[in-house]
Amino acid sequence: MAVPLFSADMSGYAAAILGTSQSGRYEIGGFSDAAFTMIDLLSRGHDAGWPWEQSGH
Repeated sequence: MAVPLFSADMSGYAAAILGTSQSGRYEIGGFSDAAFTMIDLLSRGHDAGWPWEQSGH
């Protein structure tokens, strides 16, 4: 069973610290409560729009 690996880049526009070209490795720029939704969707293999594109606003 492959376990996904997530990292939050808090350094701005620096190069990724993970080898994100490998399957199951993700680096998220910044961190907020929306990161948990993104982690859940990526773990399940779903696509999502940007948080500000969500309907109902």
